[in-house]
Amino acid sequence: MSHQLSLNLRLKDGSSFSNFLAGPNREVLEQLRASVVMAANQASAAATMLYLWGPEGSGKSHLLQAACRLAQELGLAPVYVPLADVVELSPALLEDVEAASLVCLDDVERTANRLDWEAALFTLAERLRAAGGVLAVAANAPPDRIGLRLPDLVSRLAWGATYAMQPLSDAEKLEAVRLRARLRGFDMPEDVARYILNRYPRDLRTLFDLLDRIDQASLAEQRRVTIPFLRDLEEASRENTETA
Repeated sequence: MSHQLSLNLRLKDGSSFSNFLAGPNREVLEQLRASVVMAANQASAAATMLYLWGPEGSGKSHLLQAACRLAQELGLAPVYVPLADVVELSPALLEDVEAASLVCLDDVERTANRLDWEAALFTLAERLRAAGGVLAVAANAPPDRIGLRLPDLVSRLAWGATYAMQPLSDAEKLEAVRLRARLRGFDMPEDVARYILNRYPRDLRTLFDLLDRIDQASLAEQRRVTIPFLRDLEEASRENTETA
């Protein structure tokens, strides 16, 4: 079980707290981090429930994975469940998961109208609450607006602290891109970051995927990341598209 649902350590950039620009979401980051530390220190036997909601690209998955990474660094064995990937499997996957000190359930809205999964999630939440563990949940809307049919599950998901993930401003997105570049080991001048924001979709998932491609191309060509370099990449991309 723990091998099937354990955190994938090949996550992009490690999905740590250190490479997440919190902006207006500082409170949820700090609460998640504090909950993991308390679990590691066995500072409280009381269960903790956190519910994060917001659109795709708002940082929910990153924070859940960062919490799991910190838990592992502190000697815990967390469980991260990417429901979008496993909902077509049997909910028996969740058996005994409450033994983990930290359980993170991502994309919970994907279980809506799947009564077997809804019942399994409710049972897991109850057992984890009794065991005094930490349950962190992410979805695209509040518990009562994701289409769940099991009222008890809606009630249980709303039991703890609920956080609406707030979007970053354009200035914060620029800072987030530059931070991610620095952590990857290369400098991105402000004019280059502004060029990217002006020419590409501004959701962070797209921007970070683009940053991965820029990093790989820069290493392969041994070139600094400049606006002329990005223009050359765009031209090469257009040529490849036309040739395909």
